[in-house]
Amino acid sequence: MHKDYSSEGLLAFLREATLAGRMAPALARSRRAAARVLFAELTEGEAADLRQLSIDALKSRLLNIQGDGLRREVVELYAERLQGALDDYFRFVEAPDSFVSKAVPQAASPRDKQSTKTREERALETVRLSAPGQRPDVIPIPLNKDRVVYLHGIPADLTPKEARKISRVVEALADDAEVDK
Repeated sequence: MHKDYSSEGLLAFLREATLAGRMAPALARSRRAAARVLFAELTEGEAADLRQLSIDALKSRLLNIQGDGLRREVVELYAERLQGALDDYFRFVEAPDSFVSKAVPQAASPRDKQSTKTREERALETVRLSAPGQRPDVIPIPLNKDRVVYLHGIPADLTPKEARKISRVVEALADDAEVDK
């Protein structure tokens, strides 16, 4: 059986690995995108047999050719992703039936973490999430640390004259005994 170590074989592997459930879709997509960018600078020999590929030499070529086009950090990230893809691909080519990706599993999802919460914590979180947010037609005006006034019913086309009238009404409600410091 012929073992394919070509760049096309790697891209096909990344496409098929997701469908076969061998790799997380997001991981395969990010590795495929990185490979496509870096493969633009492969020599014919490297494209035919990726075992000949030096990631460091490829990074240098890409940075020299791209100049200011790609930042060094981006090229480093792409190189890391390509290295992970190559490691998985070479192991797959050698033993396709026993292949399992060595990619680090993702952190537990919020849904998994929720199970460790107490019943009261989950109920409180549900109330917080289901409580309606602030209405767009209510304008909060913080007066100080402990006091907030809410304006409601202010028209969108309020004129300066109308605003002054409203402010005079609010001023009339103020307690003259306390002077704002």
